[in-house]
Amino acid sequence: MEKYLISIEASESPRWQAFFAQEIFKQNQSVFHIFGVKGADLPTALYFKLAVANRERPLSPGELGCTLSHVEAMKHFLATGQQYAIFFEDDAIQKLDFSLDQLEQDIIKLNLKPNFLLSLGGIQLSFSEKVKGKFLQDKLFGKAVIDIHPYYYKNLSSTYAYMLDRKMAQVLVEYHQPPCGCDHWGDLAYLEEVPHLYATYLFDHPEIINEQTNSYIEQERLKVKGIENNKAQKSFYFQLINKLKRLQLQKYHD
Repeated sequence: MEKYLISIEASESPRWQAFFAQEIFKQNQSVFHIFGVKGADLPTALYFKLAVANRERPLSPGELGCTLSHVEAMKHFLATGQQYAIFFEDDAIQKLDFSLDQLEQDIIKLNLKPNFLLSLGGIQLSFSEKVKGKFLQDKLFGKAVIDIHPYYYKNLSSTYAYMLDRKMAQVLVEYHQPPCGCDHWGDLAYLEEVPHLYATYLFDHPEIINEQTNSYIEQERLKVKGIENNKAQKSFYFQLINKLKRLQLQKYHD
């Protein structure tokens, strides 16, 4: 199993050090392949082509950089002879005590359907609360594993910890031409051969407290959400004003 870390941090940064201070990652630090693209550093023309052109909502620089990082890591994986790969972002937090070798062995024992991605964290986040599917009979380190119904692929969020097989990696490399956003899963449900998404909860993610988060992408998404909410509030405000004006005019004519 190939192991990948998605990070734009320098090796001496507190964030990097905190990630590899965790026992499961400390033991494997030397075998991780590191990929990290800074979306903000991309040439303007390239950013516009990949993240803005022909989109209803542009990808933020962080979303684009993260997506490109995962895609490049998957391309690297496909060039190896390995059947499986596991991916982490540098804010993943291990919840239970197990090794990556144990994790790989136990996932293989689940006999997941080929062409799969197993999310190892994110199903517990508020963004994923609408996800539905069937629970597998077997559990993973005591945690339930859900086989997600394709209709709810669009509700699964986050890519900070997951495992996939070669076929799924190839699907995602092609799927992100152009980039869709690293945790944009919805259109996978409409492919001719629908892949399989599973989810469990073995790795945590820093909580969003008072709109503060350690996740670069979530920081950008919160800003966008704030702008959209502000627009919605303004829209509601102006609609209310116009309604009152119409009532006044109607009263005047009456």
